[in-house]
Amino acid sequence: MASWAPLSSRIRFGAFDLNAASGELRKSGIPIKLRFQAIEVLLMLTERAGHVVTREEIRQRLWTDDTFVDFERSINFCINQIRAALGDDAEKPRYVETLPRRGYRFIAPVTVEVSRHTAPIVTIAPPASAHVMATDDPDILSPASSGMEVVPPWPPSPRTTLWTRTHVAVLGITISLASVAVGFATHKWLTRNKAPSLQDLRITKLTNNGGITGVAISPDGRYAAYAKLEGERQDLWLRQIAAQNDVQILSPGTGFHGLTFSLDGNYVYFVRSDERNPYFKYLYSMPTLGGPVRKLLTDVDSPVSFAPDGRRFVYEHCVEGRDDIELRIANADGGDDHLVAMLHNATSLLFQPGPSWSPDGHTIAVPARLVGARSEWVLEVVVMPAGNVRELFSRPDAIGRPVWLQGDSLLVPLYDAVGRRGQLWTITFPEGKARRFTNDLTSYGTDLNDYGFPLDATTDRKSLVALATTRVIDVWVAPFADPAKAEKVTKNAEAMSGIVEAKDGRLWAVTEEGQLWIMNPDGGQGAAYGEYHDIHSLAACGRFMILAHGEAGPVIITRLDEDGRHPTDLVTGSFFAPFCSPNGNFVYYGSAEQPQKIWRVPVQGGVPAEIAKVLGDQISGAPRISPDGSLISYAYTKFGPSLEWNVAVIPAEGGLPRQTMPIPPIDGAGPYWSPDGKALQYLWTRNGVTNIWEQSLSGGKPKQLTKFSYGRIFGFSRSFDHKRLLLMRGEIRSDAVLLSNLH
Repeated sequence: MASWAPLSSRIRFGAFDLNAASGELRKSGIPIKLRFQAIEVLLMLTERAGHVVTREEIRQRLWTDDTFVDFERSINFCINQIRAALGDDAEKPRYVETLPRRGYRFIAPVTVEVSRHTAPIVTIAPPASAHVMATDDPDILSPASSGMEVVPPWPPSPRTTLWTRTHVAVLGITISLASVAVGFATHKWLTRNKAPSLQDLRITKLTNNGGITGVAISPDGRYAAYAKLEGERQDLWLRQIAAQNDVQILSPGTGFHGLTFSLDGNYVYFVRSDERNPYFKYLYSMPTLGGPVRKLLTDVDSPVSFAPDGRRFVYEHCVEGRDDIELRIANADGGDDHLVAMLHNATSLLFQPGPSWSPDGHTIAVPARLVGARSEWVLEVVVMPAGNVRELFSRPDAIGRPVWLQGDSLLVPLYDAVGRRGQLWTITFPEGKARRFTNDLTSYGTDLNDYGFPLDATTDRKSLVALATTRVIDVWVAPFADPAKAEKVTKNAEAMSGIVEAKDGRLWAVTEEGQLWIMNPDGGQGAAYGEYHDIHSLAACGRFMILAHGEAGPVIITRLDEDGRHPTDLVTGSFFAPFCSPNGNFVYYGSAEQPQKIWRVPVQGGVPAEIAKVLGDQISGAPRISPDGSLISYAYTKFGPSLEWNVAVIPAEGGLPRQTMPIPPIDGAGPYWSPDGKALQYLWTRNGVTNIWEQSLSGGKPKQLTKFSYGRIFGFSRSFDHKRLLLMRGEIRSDAVLLSNLH
């Protein structure tokens, strides 16, 4: 006979109410957003309130033994999210206490309210090799269990184990002594289509270098080719997967931008930058086991994908000066290169993720980012041989290189602006319905020099290769007079992507999840603030703070009081990098559409005014204003025969440039103005290490300000009094992974 158990339980502590069945956390009746894994950990802590929960126990609850996840960072991330949601302090905890080298303990009084229900309850045991966390989202594909276990009657004790939404499904079922019938329909995810199956999926790390920028797998699954950073250069390696042997097949040179094996596995095709201009690329091929390199095509802007017969491939070419992308087909030797379709209003400033030719040869899938009235990503399908184009799927955030699976579906890396990571999803064809395939804290893709989201599959679609990327970024503070004395002020905190100091001295930061954090000047007592989960950048503007945010479609530039209240939207569109005049009267920003421009709008609201058109072919550094408010600087590139990096100085009121001068290939933050307004400061990465450099406007050689010997700087700003530098500093690691036993 089946045992009877509660349908739901509520855990109350302080002003908080946690619903164990729905996974919803509320404070004084107001819902608080927490990611799924953080809810799981909070349930685990509260159900064992007063007792130590070890990190190993948390790992075992959230992930299986062979899951490929950075467990230490992921657990830290969950605990930090919980503390932020509860307004807790790690140094003086009211709820979650850290016990060094042991784990965590929930120290607040907990009340458990249990409501009974006359329905049998079962637990769904995750498969031993499952690598994906289940969720209750009907559009998320999660691994179903192959077995179940009847639980004992629910006793009235508040210490009873709580069954959460992931582990509980309620359904009228019949149980006999000889067998247990499996037929779950409690959650929608148990009744969805389940292709592809994750029952035996395995994820294996192929490299441990941390500097992998591209990967491909041979059609028979014997080899993986991968590009690896060697300082400022990249080389090409071949891995024999079964034997785990690696051999270099091409010496270091310019960057790779897409790898593909020929269908017979005898050749590797790759796109590589011109030595003088990294934005101009060529298509090459070489024997898989090493040999002479042959140039096939000039001006190629995507990886190639082969037709089922292996005799032709498709690639993309961005039309210079226009937001149009040509989809072209050529023979395997580069001959008979011709246009098959045109994608209009698609940005040509990106290296494209790449097309994918279907196994039946009838359809080519190709992702692109639209600009103009529709500022979003689309996955287009091109019907062959006619070349007719139609939209299959769209979303606000990046779509990576698709792979056709067996049957009518594609596997596609999709960037999640909220989670700030790439995950793999399936998209049905021709319906265009997306379902989550992976759901963990690893990012499937890479931002090492923006090489996109590579993905490749064997002919039988049973094995895939991708890149798995992790980021660790902390806040550092340095005296402006002596930047070499920089010190880290956050530890095991949320990875930050931007930081500024408000007028009251507090630090405002944006996490990698797009959440706004406010912390003390020393980095202590940081906590998430507000309901924003999609912030791209922020700026201090006198007594105001300015946010650029937007999860769906256009970017919104919003003004907040310095206490974070009274939000006012100023402008909406394809905008980036807002910054403020020193007197706090105007907000300046750049537009992404061609031709790119710099605009300004009154901080109190009003009609935007065009300030200037961007020189060259593309803006390459966020615009900034001089300390006296009279000049604006921005970095731009000219593609030409050879790539040129320059900086322009223009009047803040508009007009012709006052000065242009060459600069090194800087990172995207800046250039910033020096406090005296006589020089520009920027980030320059050399041999994998980023430092701050300064270039005098009067000319001469640049001067290195910081002396870091390792790591990267992802952004910096100055304190309100211009006496300190605030740095976002850390590292990105990207490695090739193999996803096998897919069926």
